[in-house]
Amino acid sequence: MLDAGNLVFENQGWTTRLEGFVGLQTAIQGGRAILRYGLQEEGIDFNDKLLKDYYNLYLSNYDKVLDNKSSIYVGVVDTLIELQSMGVKLGLCTNKPEKHARELLKRLGLIDFFKSSFIGSDTIGIAKPDPMPLLEAIYRLDKKPEDVFFVGDTNTDAEAAKNANVDFIFCEYGHGSIYKLARGESAALKIETFADLISIYEDKP
Repeated sequence: MLDAGNLVFENQGWTTRLEGFVGLQTAIQGGRAILRYGLQEEGIDFNDKLLKDYYNLYLSNYDKVLDNKSSIYVGVVDTLIELQSMGVKLGLCTNKPEKHARELLKRLGLIDFFKSSFIGSDTIGIAKPDPMPLLEAIYRLDKKPEDVFFVGDTNTDAEAAKNANVDFIFCEYGHGSIYKLARGESAALKIETFADLISIYEDKP
């Protein structure tokens, strides 16, 4: 996301760049947050229409660098395989546009884990923290909100879970913690590694 944002800035002839801790902290908040930062730093007045136009530029640049620096956290693949073997249904609810999220997970070799339920920011026309994308992801698993956990690492994830009345599991190793944007105060449970999910589901009634 940082690379895509900087490509937009460069192509527009702006001097602003996403750099260092502040740049990463901005980038993980998403494309629109990146663009707001750039526009504000450049002293450019903007409205929703202009932001939308720039967001389309951002997405075209994001395509070029989609999996730059992307890697899978340690233990994720083995944990997902184990959860599936335990009969746990897996779904995904992200604020990346569905097209880009699917392509990224395809390149990382994770797409097959989420065949039954895959929701992006544009799948149903609204994104987290609104509860509807998460509820749709749960519906596609043929589950009820009280039957599932939502695993995430941002305040947006936490708010979406709260709005949908879903128990939230906060990843303490994730970007929200690393960049001091989230602490998981509302979480029902916290995990230090992704593999911790196995014992949680073993204990789940």
